[in-house]
Amino acid sequence: MNALGNIKYSITDLSRLSGIKQHTIRIWEQRYGILKPERTDTKIRFYSDKELKQIINISLLNKKGLKISKIALLSVEALLEKVNEIEDNQYSHEIVVDQLTKSMIDFDEQAFEKIINTSILKFGFQSVILDIVYPFLEKIGMLWLTGNINPAQEHFISNLIRQKIIVAIDGQSVNYKADSKKIMMFLPQHELHELAFLFYSYLLKLNNHHVIYLGANLPNADVQTVIDVYEPDIIYSVLTSSLHLKNTKQLFTQITTQNPKIKFFVGGCQACQLKELELPNTLLLYSLQEELDFCTNPGKY
Repeated sequence: MNALGNIKYSITDLSRLSGIKQHTIRIWEQRYGILKPERTDTKIRFYSDKELKQIINISLLNKKGLKISKIALLSVEALLEKVNEIEDNQYSHEIVVDQLTKSMIDFDEQAFEKIINTSILKFGFQSVILDIVYPFLEKIGMLWLTGNINPAQEHFISNLIRQKIIVAIDGQSVNYKADSKKIMMFLPQHELHELAFLFYSYLLKLNNHHVIYLGANLPNADVQTVIDVYEPDIIYSVLTSSLHLKNTKQLFTQITTQNPKIKFFVGGCQACQLKELELPNTLLLYSLQEELDFCTNPGKY
């Protein structure tokens, strides 16, 4: 893992984050000298935070029609001026994702707050999460997995997003109706990725359902205790980790068998691992759209 302040990005990382093909980046380096990568002892290119932000800015100008030959002639100040002009006047989802990436690189909480708040005013909270935050997390997710983004950066940006979702949940005014469902939401033991799940709780409350949100990493031994006390109509969980699946399968086999009157919904990329169990009264949600449909109207299932 790279030390904080000494993060090194491969040309693959730069390509993924900027949308510029690796071959094109190499040509631009050789022909225009727009980046100055260092090399390992084995002659492999690596890039700093400065180069990463540079290629993101160059990518934006190039996508807006400015030729690379013209961009290469710009001073650092002139390039930033043109980028700021575009970001201020052409506020699109793609531009916001780039802005969030740069705020993450710099640990710039003030910039993050401004970007998100402006986006919420322009697009609405739900659109910001689905059309901006999700693509942003997907864009940088592979860098977290390969260790090319420091864990501090992951915690920084994830916690800021989490705070925004919690504030949105706290600001809701729920009007319970006769058909409102009692929904228990939890992530099993060792399941820690809750950003999307937290947003789903926002959607369920937005649609006037009683929600008890137990968050991530609920000890498996405590699940049935909560069920007995709360007596939910629906239990909703999400599986994204491939670790400890054996224990998770045992848990869902046990609680679905013990609670035949409760409907169970399980989403996430690992939900398919439960299919072979043929769990009673259980529906597996295999896609983001299926999960959004459930959160909008769980009563239809």
